[in-house]
Amino acid sequence: MAEKTAQIKRETLWTRVRSFLADYAVWALAGFALELGASAAGAAPGASALTAGLSGNKGFAAAAGGLFGAMLRGIPGCFMGAAALAIVLAARLIPDLNKLALRAGIRAVSAALACFFPRAAEITEPSALLFGIIASVTAGVFAACVCLLSESVSLRGFDISEERDCAKAAVITAGVFMALGMLNYPIINIGRLALGLLLLTVTARRGLSWCAVFGTPAVLGLCAADPLTGAAGAVIALAALLSCIFSRYGKFIRAAGFVFFSCAGMLAAGTDDGTWCILAETALAGAAFAIIPVEKIKTAESDFSDNTVAMLLRERLCFAADAISGIGRGIDAAAETLDRKYGLTLEQAAERAADRSCRSCPNSMVCWGDKYELFRGEFSRLVKAVRSGTTLTEHSLSPQCAEICVDKASVIHAVTKEYERFLAASADEQRIREMRRIYTDQLEGMHDILCDMGCAKIDPKSAAHSRTAEKRTEKLLCECGMSGAQAFITFDRRGRMRFEAYGSTEPNVDREYLGGLLIKAVGRELELPEITNGGGRCRVTTQERTALSAEIGAFQLCRGKNRVCGDCYESFTDAQGILYVILSDGMGSGSRARVDSAMACSVISRLLKSGITLPAALETVNTALMLKSADESFATLDICRIDLNTGECAVYKAGAAVTYIKSADRLIRASLSSPPAGTGGKLTLPAQKFTVAAGDMIIMTTDGAVLNEEWLSRELSQPSTPKELSERIARAARAAENGREDDISIIAVSVST
Repeated sequence: MAEKTAQIKRETLWTRVRSFLADYAVWALAGFALELGASAAGAAPGASALTAGLSGNKGFAAAAGGLFGAMLRGIPGCFMGAAALAIVLAARLIPDLNKLALRAGIRAVSAALACFFPRAAEITEPSALLFGIIASVTAGVFAACVCLLSESVSLRGFDISEERDCAKAAVITAGVFMALGMLNYPIINIGRLALGLLLLTVTARRGLSWCAVFGTPAVLGLCAADPLTGAAGAVIALAALLSCIFSRYGKFIRAAGFVFFSCAGMLAAGTDDGTWCILAETALAGAAFAIIPVEKIKTAESDFSDNTVAMLLRERLCFAADAISGIGRGIDAAAETLDRKYGLTLEQAAERAADRSCRSCPNSMVCWGDKYELFRGEFSRLVKAVRSGTTLTEHSLSPQCAEICVDKASVIHAVTKEYERFLAASADEQRIREMRRIYTDQLEGMHDILCDMGCAKIDPKSAAHSRTAEKRTEKLLCECGMSGAQAFITFDRRGRMRFEAYGSTEPNVDREYLGGLLIKAVGRELELPEITNGGGRCRVTTQERTALSAEIGAFQLCRGKNRVCGDCYESFTDAQGILYVILSDGMGSGSRARVDSAMACSVISRLLKSGITLPAALETVNTALMLKSADESFATLDICRIDLNTGECAVYKAGAAVTYIKSADRLIRASLSSPPAGTGGKLTLPAQKFTVAAGDMIIMTTDGAVLNEEWLSRELSQPSTPKELSERIARAARAAENGREDDISIIAVSVST
C-alpha cells in the first residue's frame, strides 16, 4: 500500500513581507511618486488617476500613497490632491459592471472629474480653463488605460517574452519614469537614479536584450519630463551598457566602470550644468547595485521537463513497444513449436485407434508382427474413409484384414472414436489459433500506439512556449470548475499554437464561453475547444484558428418503421487543426446495427482524440468488433480527414459507400473497394487524396442512398446550408428506392474561410 504524505508549505516572515510588497506597497509607492511628480508639474493628475484605474485593495493602496505624497506639501498645498483622491474614492461606491468597456469608461469619467473640480476655483483665464480640460481628459485616458491593463494582466498574467506584454511593459516604464523624472532634489534626480540602478540590475540578471526593453522607454519618459533630464538619462543608459565589459571582474569593478563612463559621457557631450548631480546619482546607483545581492534573488524555476527527461520518456515508450512486440513474436514461435511437436494428425489418430482396439486382443502379435504393414495401412485407410464421409461398418475392413481380425466391431468403434477426438482437437486448435491471432494483432496494435507516442519528436525551436500563459490558463480553468487543471501550450513548425489541459473534473461552463476566456488568456484567436473524458480525467484541447473552417450538416432516415437508425456518425477537430468526419453503417438495420456502428464510431473517435494514429486506431476497432460477441459483427467505416490549415483531404473507406466532392464545377467520385471492419484479418484502409478550398462541398453517404449524380451536381450548385442540403439529398434518395428500404445517412461538409 502506498503511503500518502501531505506537504505543508511553510509561510515565513519574508514570504508574508514579500507578498505584501508585491500586492500593496508597490502601488502605494507608485501613488506616492505620481503625486510628487504632479506637484512638480503643477497640474498633472497624479495619484488620483492611478487610484481610479486600479481595482480592489490596489486602488486603496495607491490612494494611501498619494495622500501621503500630498501631505508632504503642507497645508493648504495638500488640499487639492486630497480632494481629487476623495472624489475618486467616492466614485468607488458605484458597483462595477460586468462589461470591461463600461467599467473603464466610468473610471475615466471619475478620474477626469477628480482632476477638474479641485482646480476649478483657480481658473481665472480661458487659457487656464483650456489647460484644465486637457489635464482632465489626460487623467481620464490614463485611468481607462490603467483599468484595461490591470484587467488584462489579472486575467492573462504578465510575460515579458510576449509581444503585447513587452509593449505594455514599455508603456508603463515610460509613464513611471516620466513621473520620476519630475522629482528633482538639490543633489539628485530620482528618475536618473532609478534608471541607473534598473539598467545595472537588469543587464546583470537578464542580459542586454532586456536592457533595451526597459532602457529605451525609460529614457523617452525622462525626455517627456524634461529634455535635459532625458539627455542625461541617455548618457546613463549608455554607460550601463558599456559597463558590461567589466562584468567578469565583479560587481564593484562594474559599478566603478559605470560611474566612469557616465562622467566621461557628460564631459564628451560638453555639458557642465548638473555634472556633479549626475556624478552623485551614478555613484549612488552604482553603490546600491554593488551592495544589493541581486544575484541571490531566485527567479521562478521552470516547470517544464527538459530535453533529457523527454528523451528518457521517449526511449521508455519505444522500449515498452518493442517488449510488447516481442511478446507477440514469442507467442507465435512457441505456438509453432508446440503445434509441430504435439499437434494431432490423421496418422497419429490411426495409431491411437490401433492401440486402443488391439492392445488387449490375443491375436495382436500376429496382426502387428507378421502383418504389421498390412494392418498399419488398413487403419490409415479407415481413418481417411471416415474423413471422406463414409459410415464404417464391420464390412468396411479389407478381405485380408477381415479374415485375420477376431474383433472387427472393436476396430470400427476405435477408429470412429479417435476420428471424433481428432475433429474435436482440430476445432479447439482452430479456435485457439484464431484467438492467438487476435491477441497478437492486438499486441501489434499496442506496439504501434506506443511507437506513435514515443517517436513523436518535437522540434526544439517549436517548443518555445510560455509557462506564464499556461499558469494563467490553469487558474482560469480552475475558476471554471476544472479541478487540478494542468495546461500545456506548444507551437508547431508553422508557429501555430496548440493548447491542451488535463483535470479531474469537467469545466462547468459551455464551450463557447470557455473558448472566449481562453482567447483572452493566451492572446490568440482559437478554435472552439474540445472537451473529452476518459479514465476519470477530463481533457480540454484547442488550437489556433485555422485558415479554413468547415460547417457540417447531417440527416438520417430509418428503415421502414424502425425508430433507431443503424448508422452512426461523429465529427471533431483535433489539436493539430485536422477535422475528422466518421460515418459507420452497422450490419443489418435497427438497434442491432446501431450497436456495431456506434461502437466503431466511439472507439475510433476516442483513440484519434487521444493522439493515436489512424492505422493503429483502425486495427483496434477491427479487433474490438471481432471480440464483441459470438455472432458475426461488422460495420463499415467512412472517414473524411481534412487539414484545415492546408486544405489537404483524404477519404478512407472500409466497405463504405461512395463519397462525392464538389470542387468548382467538378463532381469527384471517391469509391474504394475494401472489406468492412470486424470481418477478420488485418484491416488496411485504402485512401483517396485531394485538396479542398473555400466553397467546396463534401457529401458522405451510406449504402442505403442511391443517388443520381447529375441531379446531385445540380443540387450542390444551389446555395443552401449543409443541414438543408443533407435533408434534401436523403429524402430524394428515399424517394428513389423503388421498394428497397434501408437506413439512409447523408453528411454534408461545407468548406469556407
